[in-house]
Amino acid sequence: MEELFFEEQTTQTESIDFMKYVRGVARRWWLILGVTVLVCIPWYIYLKKQPPLYRAEAWLSFETIPGTVSETMIENRIAKLRSRSFAEEVTAELGLTLKLIPQKNHTFTRQEVFKTFYTTRSPIPGRYTLRFYPHGMAVLYSETNRLDSTSVRHLIEDTVSYNGFSFSLQPDIIHKTSSILFEIREFQTTVGFLLSRENLIPNGRTLMQISLVDTDPILASETVNLLAGKFVQKSMELTKRASQFNREYLEEQLQLVQKELNESDAELKRFRDTHIQNLDQETQELVARLNQVGDQINMLTLQKDELNRLLSNLDPASPNFKMDISVRYVYQQIVNLPLFADNAEMAIARQELNDRYANLDRMRGYPPTNPTVQQLNEEIAEIQVKINTLAQNKIKELDTQIQQLQAQERTLQNALSKLPAEEVRFIQLNRQRRANEVIYEALLRNYKEAQIAEAVASENISIIDPAIPPTQPITGDKKKKMLVGLLLGMAFGLALSIGLEMLDRRIKSREDIKRYLKLPILGAIPKVKFDAYELQDSEKAKSISSQIVTHDYSPTPVGEAYRALRTSLLFSKTFGPIKSLVITSVAPGEGKSFTAANLAITLAQQKSKTLLIDADFRRGVLHNSFNCPKKPGLTNYLTGGASFESVLNETFVPNLTLMTCGSMVPNPSEMLGSERMQKFIEGITKRFDFVIFDTPPLLAASDAIILGTLVDGVALVIRTGETRRDDVQRKLELFQNVRAKVIGVIMNCAGVEVAHEGYSYYAY
Repeated sequence: MEELFFEEQTTQTESIDFMKYVRGVARRWWLILGVTVLVCIPWYIYLKKQPPLYRAEAWLSFETIPGTVSETMIENRIAKLRSRSFAEEVTAELGLTLKLIPQKNHTFTRQEVFKTFYTTRSPIPGRYTLRFYPHGMAVLYSETNRLDSTSVRHLIEDTVSYNGFSFSLQPDIIHKTSSILFEIREFQTTVGFLLSRENLIPNGRTLMQISLVDTDPILASETVNLLAGKFVQKSMELTKRASQFNREYLEEQLQLVQKELNESDAELKRFRDTHIQNLDQETQELVARLNQVGDQINMLTLQKDELNRLLSNLDPASPNFKMDISVRYVYQQIVNLPLFADNAEMAIARQELNDRYANLDRMRGYPPTNPTVQQLNEEIAEIQVKINTLAQNKIKELDTQIQQLQAQERTLQNALSKLPAEEVRFIQLNRQRRANEVIYEALLRNYKEAQIAEAVASENISIIDPAIPPTQPITGDKKKKMLVGLLLGMAFGLALSIGLEMLDRRIKSREDIKRYLKLPILGAIPKVKFDAYELQDSEKAKSISSQIVTHDYSPTPVGEAYRALRTSLLFSKTFGPIKSLVITSVAPGEGKSFTAANLAITLAQQKSKTLLIDADFRRGVLHNSFNCPKKPGLTNYLTGGASFESVLNETFVPNLTLMTCGSMVPNPSEMLGSERMQKFIEGITKRFDFVIFDTPPLLAASDAIILGTLVDGVALVIRTGETRRDDVQRKLELFQNVRAKVIGVIMNCAGVEVAHEGYSYYAY
């Protein structure tokens, strides 16, 4: 029983056809393999040449000491450690511009060659050679120029300097080699390389890790320890500088107030020596109230001066402005002043500022252009503006309070002015001395706190875990890295294959036809290997083209495919009975003539009177396939040059008649659309059970469209894997404006996975 091969038209869905990409990947396995090889080979060479890298690290501890501002100091310390000037110090002190050049028989480390090696910040780059001679002399060359000759003993016992670098040798190096080759690299390039290899990782506000990667494990640990040591040293300097800022100011003010206090003490003593005064109870109470008001005025004045002093350090135009005091330090001093202890707005601003700085500290490793860092800096700037505004408002508030207290003071002084002159003088001297004493005590207390903070400032940072030479490289297992390269190569190949599949516009499967053409599939014809088929009748094989593959009824996949196509045309319920059919294609070479001939043979084998007409007036080929004369043919009949019977050619296939294309004509399209052609089709459809027209490709001519309006249907042959769906869609649009009916698609040269599922039954 022949299988029905027609598939109903399906609605196009928007879902992704994953199987399409799976098939595309399977077809391009060679591409994936090639890309994998192209990625793996250079990756393997790179891994082989890559020297092992070692990572050394040291840990620093920041102690929290009352009265200090360690979190502000951390900001300046890390900024200093990340700075180029600091990297230049380390590069010069460790001589990081040095690079030993491997020699044929041996490769030395710098520790084996040099006892000490350091440079200035401007060493002369280039290649140098140090040669040892048997008589105990050594000569230093710069390229080919001789710089100096000296004794080997001098190079071992002393440090010598040339071209901006200094060194001394290990004693046993002269017994291991006769020459040392080394290079001095460009200084600033080396500094940039150091900055790119070092890493700072703050761990909260109490710990920080300093790490560095290098090919030399000993040099890596030495560099990290030097970085940590200099970091501690610079931290001490920055801490002391900040502590001195407070102490020096308080010391200066304390000296002035102490001088005034001494003068007021002396004057009061002189007055008491010459006048003995005893104040009554009422006067003593008045004086006590006056002293209390004066103390309040002095305290508010001190607070106001302290706030003004801090604000002046934010104004570059102020004479008190200091370049070495950070803005962060000043603002944190302001928000922590005792006079803001009960200010709710300042408390909120203080908490917001601390939170933003804490977040910023956690972003130490990110560049300033990072969006999060930029956002934090903007928020900090807004909070600082708010703090500045609150501070200015506080100064105005203090001015108002001081003015009110001064008014009370004037009222009390007026009351005292009515006393005798000697009593008034005694009270004034006593109040002046008391005011100086209050101010002195307050300044002395702050001064002692500043001295303590300065004394213990050097204790708030220490190296708790110095770096040691690492024993294992961080480059890891090269086999694992090679596996990563292999996987990446496969991933690139897979991505390229999928990308090419997405760009591929060719029709390769049934799903492509349903998705893009929205046409039924009438049949799928496998690719024919002509040498694999031999006709049973040797006489017929000599007289016809080897392209005719269905005449012998043999159960081949191709024969079964055409018989399934015949069943689809004869018994489909979708488009009704078909008696006349146009077979065409989009482009030449897609197998339309081959398909028309073999379909006609299968129809004739079912004892249906079948007429095969070669309507390709330009390049008709069916006369060659059936070994018939090209003339007379259809054109001769339509022009009246031949009778109907004379253009009919009986073929070797029973029930199959062939009408060739005939002579060349100048107007084939007009001839196909003529009234004579219409009458011709009406006549042959009555005489024959089935009529098949082979027409030119749609890209070459519009003959198939014209003829399609006169027959029952049009079948479009596409070559699987070759025909582009854009071309098909564009040509199918031409049928929308005419009365031609495209009944479906015939897939030619389809793979086994696309063609008849039962072909495996025949072991093909």
